[in-house]
Amino acid sequence: MIEEWIEQCRKGQTRAYARVVQAMQPKILGFLYRMTQNRELAEDLGQEAFFRAFRRLENYDSEKSAFSTWLFTIARNLCLDELRKRRPVQIALEEADFQESFREENPHRTAGDCELEQKIMRAVDSLDEEFREIFVLHEYEDLSLKEIAVIIGCPLGTIKSRLHRARLHLQKKLAPVLCL
Repeated sequence: MIEEWIEQCRKGQTRAYARVVQAMQPKILGFLYRMTQNRELAEDLGQEAFFRAFRRLENYDSEKSAFSTWLFTIARNLCLDELRKRRPVQIALEEADFQESFREENPHRTAGDCELEQKIMRAVDSLDEEFREIFVLHEYEDLSLKEIAVIIGCPLGTIKSRLHRARLHLQKKLAPVLCL
């Protein structure tokens, strides 16, 4: 469906891009937030990613990758540039509310679930950037390893290795919490 909207945009029906943004915005903002831990920065980077993608639609090649993969690449590059400028990243407590907007509502969630989610989030945040971005793209954004390899520009074997190392790190970090 997104590919159809992109083709409509290329044919001059620029309003179709609003549907692209509406469909992709939660995933892009969720990824950017998980990488930056800053709501305003994630929103700014997301807006810039969608703007750049729109301006460069003529550069998008549907034969090479899906539009979502191309858009995640733009968002990732913007994010990495910003993180390099801003190191170390400071996490604000009120950011937890923003993260909630990216989760599905579950009426059966308990206070213990929320506490566990916070511990998992902190463990994921403690990953080195090269491992965190792969883990987030795969586990939170449901991208395939092949898509991640295209986004990051690394061989598939490297992606698999980094994901494995991220999982080992998280397993070690969360073992006391999960009684492993």
